[in-house]
Amino acid sequence: FTRASQFLYITYPLLDDKGSGVVRSQFIDDLESLFEDLQPQLVTDEQVSVVRSAIEYDNRAQLDGAVVEELFGREVRSSATKLGTFAACPFRYFAKYTLALRQRREFKFKPLDVGDFYHRVLDALQKQLKSAGKDFATIGDNELLEILHRQLAKFVREDYFIANFVRHREHNAFIIRSCDEVLDDFVLAIAQMVRAGGFRPAGSEIGFGRSDEGLGEYVLILGDGRKLTIRGKIDRLDIAEIDGDKTAIVFDYKRRDRTFSWAKFYYGLDMQLVIYMLAVGKAQNNCAAAGAFYLPVEAKIEQQRKSQKFGRKAKGILDGRFAKELDVKASKDSRFYNFYVTKDGEPYGQYENRGTLKPDDFEKVLEFAERKIIQLVQEITAGKIEVNPYKLGTDSACTYCEYKPVCRFDWQINEYNYLESLNKKMILTELSGDG
Repeated sequence: FTRASQFLYITYPLLDDKGSGVVRSQFIDDLESLFEDLQPQLVTDEQVSVVRSAIEYDNRAQLDGAVVEELFGREVRSSATKLGTFAACPFRYFAKYTLALRQRREFKFKPLDVGDFYHRVLDALQKQLKSAGKDFATIGDNELLEILHRQLAKFVREDYFIANFVRHREHNAFIIRSCDEVLDDFVLAIAQMVRAGGFRPAGSEIGFGRSDEGLGEYVLILGDGRKLTIRGKIDRLDIAEIDGDKTAIVFDYKRRDRTFSWAKFYYGLDMQLVIYMLAVGKAQNNCAAAGAFYLPVEAKIEQQRKSQKFGRKAKGILDGRFAKELDVKASKDSRFYNFYVTKDGEPYGQYENRGTLKPDDFEKVLEFAERKIIQLVQEITAGKIEVNPYKLGTDSACTYCEYKPVCRFDWQINEYNYLESLNKKMILTELSGDG
């Protein structure tokens, strides 16, 4: 019995590594046939019950309404990160934000968070430029690098952790020097991008979600009357005055190259850029956001030197009406942004795989995003906490999840939340109601 059941348990999942319900159902049917064929004295009803309950274990749960009311009340606070976590797996959200479970702390030397270091230095540089009445468009490259180096030296001298990190061993000092070189190259790249258009950096590390923060509150009202406040922080906000109106572009610094995933946006897994644009539009400064981009700090310098191409391209989404204001001399493939200009001068070339959107499509994307935000928060406040990790192609919520030891999800028994791989065209068709 043991060997036969183990053979079935191991063999059937191998027929379909997705652990589909069809394979699992066939497995259960064949296992029952095996039980019937075995002599009754070898297999008891209790053994059958144990095996069957293990196979059919579904790992689902729902919070009681009274508990939900106590947890959330009438005012709910969320963020792009929290919403993405819930969309990835409700249990992961429950474990991380409701139960506030944390991994056991280990007492060891903390490594440098390079991404955080980049963000802090760039924020200090932007604030220093603003206080000196200078900007990336007008300042000379040498002066720009001088200001950057002063900020870097200040961090190494005054920040306790960084100063201790550098002193700890020579390799750490090398890491900081390498970061310095990356930032030298990056700020010169920013200067090139800014000079190419009419938008100018207006601020960095701009918060929203509270009345006393830079952009103020971003509030939505849920269907049951609850107040939802979305919080976040924008790495850089560029402003241009176009036809008498202020228009903004959002930049989110990433350590490495990152593209805007239409599928992850649609499913709520990554709504960061669009939420930032919505927050700007809700701010009380009469300024609408026309686009948002991921911008990599690190670049493949050697590849850049060999090809003589710009080493970093901002990737995101953009209302096409403002493309020329971002890159005045753009011809065909924009050097700095993910849009393509056609022969007749329209920035909608290769529309299906570029970041520009026609005005109507742009508005539909923003409207859909607000509906998606409300939908996800309503599911959170309804007490949804089941273990239901997504799987999109080869990407899974379980890959880097810190809660795998406690969720008990087994892909050979439980079902993933399989998501269809959607592209820009499919999603825009869906939003237009033509699908």
